[in-house]
Parts: sequence; C-alpha cells; structure tokens
Amino acid sequence: MLLQRFRPQARLALLATLCCTMLAVVACDPATPTPVTPPVIPPVTPAVTPSVKPEVTTDPVIPPSSAEVKISKENWPNGKLKYQYELRRNAAGKWSRTGKSSAYYDHGVLEREGNYNDGVRVGEWKYYDTEGKLLRTEQRGDGRQQSGAEP
Repeated sequence: MLLQRFRPQARLALLATLCCTMLAVVACDPATPTPVTPPVIPPVTPAVTPSVKPEVTTDPVIPPSSAEVKISKENWPNGKLKYQYELRRNAAGKWSRTGKSSAYYDHGVLEREGNYNDGVRVGEWKYYDTEGKLLRTEQRGDGRQQSGAEP
C-alpha cells in the first residue's frame, strides 16, 4: 500500500487531507458552483505508544542517540568484518557518521575504535596492532576547530 511508505504521523496528515478533500467534493451542491462548507474535522491524535528512551551518553562530544540510527558494516572478501559505524541524521537531515566506529584487520582483530560526530573523528581513538595490543591513543577533541588553529 502506498501509505506504508510514510511515517505514521505523515500517514495521519495525508489521510486527514484526503478526507477533507473528499468531503469538500461530496458537499458541493451541483446546482450552485460554490461548495457547501465541509464539516470541521477534529485533529487526529495518534495512539499513545510506550516510547523507548534513547541511550544518553555521558561523553559531551557525542550528541545523545536519536531514534533513527543506522549501523553500516562492510566485510573483507574472506567474510570477516572490515568496519562498522553508526549513522545518524545531521542538522541538514542527511545521514552522517555519528557515534561509535570500529575497524578490523582482515583476520578479524580490532584495528581502531572511536567516535564520530557528523563525519569528524572526535574524542579518544584507540589504535591496535595486528595481534590486538594497544599501540596508541589519540585525543581528537570535540570536532570543532580551535581558535587560532590552522585549517
């Protein structure tokens, strides 16, 4: 069904618009060119469903999780996980890397892990050798360019 492509709130608004349009057409008197005022339809209140509270992170660098989170994954040709990261909608409404990210060597050992904020590496990033031993950590800040810093 066409309406299944829309979110529930959009479906309700679309159905209300269609109903009002149909009522205006039906309410027209064929003898007169002006339509009879359609009855006022009260706004439809969506059914209350229990909402799941998004996970709130204590790290001020990453914004709280949104309801819309996609996990992007890619595998190596041997089938092992290559990388995985979270996508969220940014202020412009486009999907962007925001949240946890990790990359793996082709034999399955963790290579690096950290967080993104709107496509920029932020916070602490950890890098590992091919055996999984911690090589180094980096502090990437909050993703905003510091005043006086070069681009």
